[in-house]
Amino acid sequence: MNSPKSLPLCPACRKGHLHVTTRNEVFRPRGVEVVVELLASKCDACGVQTTRASQHEENLRRLAARKPHYGNVLMGEEIMALRKRYGLTQQAAAKIFGKGKIAFSRYENEVTYPDDSTMLLLRMALEKPDSLKWLADRAGVELPLWQERCKDGRPVLRMVTGSHEVRTAVSAQINLPAKAYAMPPSGTGWHALLPAGHTPSEVFERTWGSAEVMA
Repeated sequence: MNSPKSLPLCPACRKGHLHVTTRNEVFRPRGVEVVVELLASKCDACGVQTTRASQHEENLRRLAARKPHYGNVLMGEEIMALRKRYGLTQQAAAKIFGKGKIAFSRYENEVTYPDDSTMLLLRMALEKPDSLKWLADRAGVELPLWQERCKDGRPVLRMVTGSHEVRTAVSAQINLPAKAYAMPPSGTGWHALLPAGHTPSEVFERTWGSAEVMA
């Protein structure tokens, strides 16, 4: 047992010391009960409860570790992360997915879980961002951070020396369509830098193994 002197001082009263306590958070994704023990600290003088930085990190790890119990069900944190990634409010997200005003609040707090069709749309939005843009446009909802996210995913072009000393622009994601990243159509941009008679994948395969980075 730790002596009082070795325990952290309470940040609220500055008199008592913090003792580790635990509480159980219960989740029920589609009826499957998942219990996660979370850490906190309690002052032995004023009784205030707080979560220290190290405890917060550990709690995040424990919450993430429950994922295998969810099957195809998204965790509340995953749904919140999707919404915040594009700068959406809960009401805006609900409108995009055709739900009531408080639906996303309930999903993110795991009071309820999305039905199968909504879960499928959410997964599609996570894995194929263009589908989220399509849904948002038809719902008349703006995605405030859409352009920023497009920049995040834009392929990085590099000039390399390929066979026969051909300087070619290749990308780590060369198989992705240029239009998905608001890049010029074929005939301009990096497509136009491909040697005549070669496809992007051929050049990529030809230069990847022995390419010399030029810039």
